[in-house]
Amino acid sequence: MKLIQTKNKFLFSWLFVVLFKGFGFCCVAFPGHAVAQDLLSEGKKYYEKRAEGATGLIAKPENINTAIADLEKAYAMGTNLEETGAYLIKCYNYKGRFVCSSNADKKAVFEKGKFLGEALLKKYPNSASVLYEYICVLGLWANEIGALKAGWDGVIGKMKSNTEKLIAVDRTYSFCAGERILGLLYLKAPYIPLVLTWPDNEDALFYLEKSVKCYPADFGNVFYYAEVLHKNKQVEKAKEYMKKVIGMTPRAELFLEDLKFKKDAEKILLEWD
Repeated sequence: MKLIQTKNKFLFSWLFVVLFKGFGFCCVAFPGHAVAQDLLSEGKKYYEKRAEGATGLIAKPENINTAIADLEKAYAMGTNLEETGAYLIKCYNYKGRFVCSSNADKKAVFEKGKFLGEALLKKYPNSASVLYEYICVLGLWANEIGALKAGWDGVIGKMKSNTEKLIAVDRTYSFCAGERILGLLYLKAPYIPLVLTWPDNEDALFYLEKSVKCYPADFGNVFYYAEVLHKNKQVEKAKEYMKKVIGMTPRAELFLEDLKFKKDAEKILLEWD
């Protein structure tokens, strides 16, 4: 076995050449794919530790930043782009929500996810994971630029069309996220004559009821169902569901995300009383 050291654009790696005497051929194995897979695995590992050491709803930056660094390297190597890219957008979403403190920083990190999502959808237009993460980051980015601007610029319409596609591709993906997001768009999107004429509280109730029936243990499904009930003047039932959110235990794998729903539910319930 002869060991040859090579260098590519992204890192130093090793090229192993195995010579089989008497057969007249060699077997060449490039470890670049393995390195990219290792980086993907490391990135996912640090993402899973993203809430460690959090203070309230503020996460420490070290784990999520390490996850992003590993995943960006893996993505640059061009291996398993669909999974790596979707995880990378997921990390950008989390960092913007729970690490960044200024609106400018939030917008900047969400824009990275937005641009990445647009590129990924060209390659994987029917990927549930890419569609979901792209819709999420688009919504977070839209929140930073303002709902009216997002409506005028077509961002909310783009969210709606991609959410409808997500439902068609995989209705149950991420706790029935498609129906939850579509219901939220009907509920919270601004009505803009000749531009956004479809927001409707009854349609919102229809989709959010479907999502909570599909997966009643998800914090978001229960929380937003309570909101749409209240909007449709079903006040007592809305309070009942918002109290359910407060009584639920945050999942370890979604600790800060679920904790935020609990804290928001406590505030809203006080307002409703």
